[in-house]
Amino acid sequence: SWAIIIVVAFCLTTVRFETKRWWLVLLAIGLCFLLADQGSVQLFKNTVCRLRPCHALPDVHMFREGCGGQYGFISSHAANAFAIAVFILLRYWKRDRIVPLCMITWAVLTCYSRAYLGKHYPGDLLCGALFGVLVAFVVHYVTLWTEKKLAKNETKK
Repeated sequence: SWAIIIVVAFCLTTVRFETKRWWLVLLAIGLCFLLADQGSVQLFKNTVCRLRPCHALPDVHMFREGCGGQYGFISSHAANAFAIAVFILLRYWKRDRIVPLCMITWAVLTCYSRAYLGKHYPGDLLCGALFGVLVAFVVHYVTLWTEKKLAKNETKK
């Protein structure tokens, strides 16, 4: 489901609005995912080592799937979803409101599902979302800086 949502969002925004630098946006979305995912694990989960509710609480009802990894702070799902959704929002808000709002809704529903399934405490999700937002802002501004440098180099030629 992740790949489908990201591809659809990419097509509905980037393919419509970007002509020359679509590859840079695709690279930025990949960077958002990579930084949010690895940052949530390496900087937080492996450092804080807080057990997931399904490992720590005796009566957490698990649905279809198992509990997952041992540690849950911060939520990688929340970090990934919010990093990609907020990057798309920052990039396209002035040109399109529907796709960014749908992406934010998807990120919120992703967080809700993680709490509902007993995978994360609300704080895991909130901190994961905030980390994802931070990643999105950093990647967005690095992308803008890169575009300015590329445009400057093109005018020199």
